[in-house]
Amino acid sequence: MTATGATSEAGPVESEARPLRRPIRNRLISLATWDAAMLFAIALGAFLVRLLPVIRGGGLGGFGRYDDGVYYSAADSIIHGRAPYRSFVLLHPPGLPLLLSPFAELGRLTSDATGYQVARVAFMGIGALNAVLVAVVARRWGRAAGLVSGAIYAVWWAAVYTEESTVLEPLGTTALLVALGLLVKRAQRPSHRAELLSGAALGAAATLKIWYLGPWIAICLWQLAARRWRSVTRMAAAGAAAILIVVLPFFLLAPRQMFNMVIRDQLLRPSLPGSPRSYRLQFIFAVRQLLPSSVHISVSTGTRLFLALIAIAVVGCMLDRSGRVLIYVFLVNFGILLASPSFFGHYAHLVAAPAALLLGVGGSQLVARVRFEALRAAVVVSVAVLCGYSAYRVLQIRVDHPIDGRDLARAAPPGCVASDNPELLILMNKLSSDLTHGCPVAVDVSGVTYDFAHRTLANGRPVPRYRNVAWNHYLYGYLSSASSFVFVRPEAGVSAATLRAITAHPVLATSDGVNLRAGGP
Repeated sequence: MTATGATSEAGPVESEARPLRRPIRNRLISLATWDAAMLFAIALGAFLVRLLPVIRGGGLGGFGRYDDGVYYSAADSIIHGRAPYRSFVLLHPPGLPLLLSPFAELGRLTSDATGYQVARVAFMGIGALNAVLVAVVARRWGRAAGLVSGAIYAVWWAAVYTEESTVLEPLGTTALLVALGLLVKRAQRPSHRAELLSGAALGAAATLKIWYLGPWIAICLWQLAARRWRSVTRMAAAGAAAILIVVLPFFLLAPRQMFNMVIRDQLLRPSLPGSPRSYRLQFIFAVRQLLPSSVHISVSTGTRLFLALIAIAVVGCMLDRSGRVLIYVFLVNFGILLASPSFFGHYAHLVAAPAALLLGVGGSQLVARVRFEALRAAVVVSVAVLCGYSAYRVLQIRVDHPIDGRDLARAAPPGCVASDNPELLILMNKLSSDLTHGCPVAVDVSGVTYDFAHRTLANGRPVPRYRNVAWNHYLYGYLSSASSFVFVRPEAGVSAATLRAITAHPVLATSDGVNLRAGGP
């Protein structure tokens, strides 16, 4: 009887327990599905806001930038056996040209323009991946933090503009986000493997641009503050190993030239006129791009408002000890941008991910402590409106200019083609053929003036390009040595005499305002 009674009592208990598990399991599945849908929406939105302005502007083969053509032509030069630093000027570590080499190889097998366009789409995909990684890292502080951070990054102007082309910063941000994802706000202390991988990722970022030594040092100092000495050792050793693997072969080929171009030339780079700190802040926070002329708010006022939001977010991140690393990384990257002697729009990408994380995590920490539901709802609506407005403004900005390089290529006489912007050689499908036939290809014409060996000094200071006689002779000699050439960057600072000499060459063909001229002295 007792056994039977025990059995009969166990039966109902078991049958009552089963239904209780299903709602929990179903709830977990629904939460996971919601998270997946959120990440997919962020990725799709980020990809579209990077693709559509390019399509509406000059197209994937549009013309109008410079740096992306430099890195692609450096990659093409490498696969044709030309070593950076020894054979051509490259003012950064070799990481990006190495990563672009598969696309350059595709261009060599098909056409330069095809490889270049596929690379641009791939970097838009990297931008979408970065937005997802921002959301994943911020998700550790809650779903609201993940959604807000990912959405902010997806439509942040500096992130969108930079990830439309093949430049250094997108992959550096990917490496930084991977490292943060391995280290911050985990249920358990990161494993030794996670620490090694995060250190390797941060070291790999420094093989793209030496600025990424900054966040690597910031994260190591954060680990030191927690007295994790062995963690710092593992991260430092893994990062150093990643740098050596990428950099050492090229350094052994041309140690002095590589040191000059990557380290000394960057440290001695002259400050550009017209880029004061206030100007940089306007680009870093995209105030100039987001404020239409019809809005009666000055750019300086908008910048101050954005700085106030950042300060509030910093307070929110201070409330959680594990969130303080986001503050450190933001401040280091922000300081690098303000201290750098030169500044261009895509440099602002350095703070896009740290700022998005700071705003999403810090804001969610503060809002979670607000008891008034109406105020919470107002904050949510405000964030949604601002992100939507930013996406709208970004989509209105047309990127680059259309150009049919095939028209110029058909008019080019036999022999080498030169250009002061390698992007033109790519769009004309002349880059790989010039390299194959041994033609001189100046990967970075403007960067030559930053190379210490080509500086012209006056009272110990570098002179502007239009007064740099040696560089003007170099530029004209390079262009006129080819059978034909394209000159498109008079704003780079050529002298009046050089400009007259260049424009004296007869025009062979014109496409979308770009002239192909006959070479020869």
